[in-house]
Amino acid sequence: MLLSLTVKNFAIIDNISIDFNKGMTVLTGETGAGKSLIIDAIGLLFGDRASNELVRYGENKAIIEGVFSDYSNNVCEILENNDITNSDLLVIKREIYQNGKSIAKVNGETITLNVLELLSTELGDIHTQFDVVKLVNPKNYFSFIDNDRINFLLNDYKDLLNKYRKVFSIYNQKKEQEGLNNQKLDFLNYQKNELEKAKLDPDEEDILKNELNVINNFEKISENYQEFIDLFADNNIIESIYDSINALKKNVEYNGKLENYIQRLESAYYDLDDLNQDIISLKKDIEYNPLELDQKNERLSVYSSLKRKYKMDTKQLIAYYNNIKKEIDDIENYDFQINELEKQKNQLYQEVKKVAEEISSIRFEEAKVLKDNLLKVFPELSLKNTNLDIILKQTENFYNNGIDEIDFMISFNKGEPLKPLNKTASGGELSRFMLALKAISCHKNMHKTFIFDEIDTGVSGEVAGSIALKMKEISQNNQVICVTHLPQVASIASEHLNITKNILENNRTITNIKKLNYDEKVNSIALMISKGNITDASIALAKEFLNN
Repeated sequence: MLLSLTVKNFAIIDNISIDFNKGMTVLTGETGAGKSLIIDAIGLLFGDRASNELVRYGENKAIIEGVFSDYSNNVCEILENNDITNSDLLVIKREIYQNGKSIAKVNGETITLNVLELLSTELGDIHTQFDVVKLVNPKNYFSFIDNDRINFLLNDYKDLLNKYRKVFSIYNQKKEQEGLNNQKLDFLNYQKNELEKAKLDPDEEDILKNELNVINNFEKISENYQEFIDLFADNNIIESIYDSINALKKNVEYNGKLENYIQRLESAYYDLDDLNQDIISLKKDIEYNPLELDQKNERLSVYSSLKRKYKMDTKQLIAYYNNIKKEIDDIENYDFQINELEKQKNQLYQEVKKVAEEISSIRFEEAKVLKDNLLKVFPELSLKNTNLDIILKQTENFYNNGIDEIDFMISFNKGEPLKPLNKTASGGELSRFMLALKAISCHKNMHKTFIFDEIDTGVSGEVAGSIALKMKEISQNNQVICVTHLPQVASIASEHLNITKNILENNRTITNIKKLNYDEKVNSIALMISKGNITDASIALAKEFLNN
C-alpha cells in the first residue's frame, strides 16, 4: 500500500506531498492540472523509464519518493536477494537529472531498474485507458491466463527451444552442404597437401631473413671482426694488463688493499683474453657459401609465394591449414556427424514438445477458470447479455511462448454469434472487459496498490455506476487510486483529492493538491454533473450520489 508520495520539480509540479489511505482514493480536477502527472510519478516508482524532459524548467533534477507499507513476503524476498535493508516501510526514490542521468534507490540503496520492476509487480499495477490496446492483439491474451507455474515452465521451454533451433540450424546447413562436399574435398586436400609440404613455422621466416642478412654482408662483417682483432694485437692490450698486474704486485707488501685491485685486474685480464679468442673464432667461422645462400633464398620464396597466393601472413596460413584439416575431417565423417545431429535434433524436439504440451494443458485449465470468472463479472459491469469463449488451439509450430494460439470470442448482444474480441468490441466495451480482467486478478492479491487512470473515459449513466462499484469492490482488499471525470466514480471513493494549477507572480505554473471535506466533495461532484456550472439540481444530485 502506498502511504505517501512526494514529488519535486516534476513538469509543472513544484513541490507536493500526498498522504494516501486504505480503500479508494479519487483524483479529480480540470484537464491539464496535473492529475496524470501524479500517475506518471507513481509509474516511475514502479520502474517506468525516466525522461529528462520531465524535469521542471530551470531546475537541475526532479525527485519522486514513495513510502509503502503492508507489502507481501515476495517483496521481502526480493529485498533480501538484492542485499537491501528490510523494515516495516519501503521507501522508493527516483532522481531524474537534466543531463539525462537517472538514479533509483530503495531504502537508501541504489538499485537497477530491473530490480525496481520486480518490486513493482508485487507492489501494484497501473492501468490506463491505453492499456486496452493489449486487447487488440490476441498474442497478448496469454498474459491473462499464464500463471507462475506456466511462467516457470516457459523458462525451461525457451532454453530447450533455443538449443533445438541451434541444432536444427546446424543440421540444415550440413544437409545443404552434402552435394558440394565431394567437390570441395578435392580442393581442400590440394590446399592441405600444399601447405603440409611447406612445413611452415611461425618463427622460421624471421630466422631466414636474419641469416640471409649475415651472408649478404659477409665481407663487411669479416672486416669489422678483423679490425677488432688488429686493435687488440697492435695495442698489446692483453700484455699491457698482464704487465700492470705484475707492477702492482710489487707494492702489495706496502699496501694490502692492492690485493683486491689485483684480483679485479686478473679477472678482467682473463675475461678480455677469452673475449678476444671468441672474436677470433667468430672470424674463422664466418664464410661465404653460395649454396647456402641459394637454399635460404629458395626456402624464403616458399613463404613469399604462399603469402601472395592465399593473401595471408604466415600465422594466418598456419591457422588456415589447421582449419582445413578440421574441415576435411568433418566432410570425411559427414555421415556420422549428420546422424548424430539428427539424433540430437529429434531428442530436443521431443523435449521441447513435452514441455510445450504441459504448458498447453495448464493453459486450457486456466482459460476455463478465466472464462467462468469473466462471465460472473460481466453483469456487474453492465455486460449482462455477454457470452464468451476462450479458444485455445494447439499447433505444430514452436512459438516463443509455446505451441498455442489463442483468441477471445465474444458476443455482447443476445442472439448474436461469437466473434473475435478485437474485431467486435467498442471502446467502452474494451474498457469494461479490461476492468473485468483487472478485477479478477485483484482477487488473487491483497494489499496491493491498483491505479486506474481515466479508464472510465467514454462511458456514462448505468455503465459508469457499474465501473465505480467494481473499483470500490477491488478497494476492499487492495488500495485503489483513480483519476476520473465521472461523478459516479468520484462519489463512491473514501478519499477525494482535487488537483488544480495556478500561475504565480513570476508567470510560472504550479500544481496544487487538496484533500476535500464533505462540502467540497459536493461542489466538486456538482461541477462534474453540470459541466462546470453548479446548480441547485446538481448540488442535490451530488449529495444523493455521496449519501448513497
